[in-house]
Amino acid sequence: HRPLFSAARWLRDAPKNAPWRGKLFGALAAILQTDGIPLNLRGQAMAAFVVSNDPNSMALFRQFCATLSFDLVHLSALGCGAMRDPKAVQILERNMGAPSQPVRHAACMALVAIGTNEALETVAHTLLNGDENIRRAAAEALANDPGEGHAMLREGIAINDILLRRAVAYGLGRIQETWAVEALQKIQIEDDQWVVRNAATEVLESKTSAGSRAPRKLKAPSESPWLIEF
Repeated sequence: HRPLFSAARWLRDAPKNAPWRGKLFGALAAILQTDGIPLNLRGQAMAAFVVSNDPNSMALFRQFCATLSFDLVHLSALGCGAMRDPKAVQILERNMGAPSQPVRHAACMALVAIGTNEALETVAHTLLNGDENIRRAAAEALANDPGEGHAMLREGIAINDILLRRAVAYGLGRIQETWAVEALQKIQIEDDQWVVRNAATEVLESKTSAGSRAPRKLKAPSESPWLIEF
């Protein structure tokens, strides 16, 4: 599929009446819809629609969000969010009740990316009233919005709801700001529920241990202890 994906990069600059344009979109749509093709390749097809910036792509994603294929709905929800399609809010809200976790998580991310009042209120309602998994997904998605999303997470720290505060801890873990780390440290010490404290501890430990797996510059061979010993 590499030649197809390479040609797809031309779509955003090509004339709207180019004769090959429709055929290219058709080939990309076929990949996106075909079960059995690796998800990363189908994701590249979705990304090609997004990068094309063609308004018809939004309608296509909305249509695919109503299908019965969870993989297709998952990718289409992400496409709606990437294109910030305000018409997709109600469809994404329905997708948040799907039995597939990836679909629910994608819907949360898409709604926050769209960022309208209706979209953010939907995610906030889910954070307050959803089950444990979708609350965490909502909190982690809200971390992507420096404005209203961060404000909601700040307020969530003080609400008397164990599942909400636990979800907020995971959301704060995705914010690379000093205030978020300080809030997690406060939760780790002061929260009266061990479940919430454990979540904050887990997030803080993951932040500090992440760098231990990052590549490091090796010493010069002449300074390597194992080589000197050998």
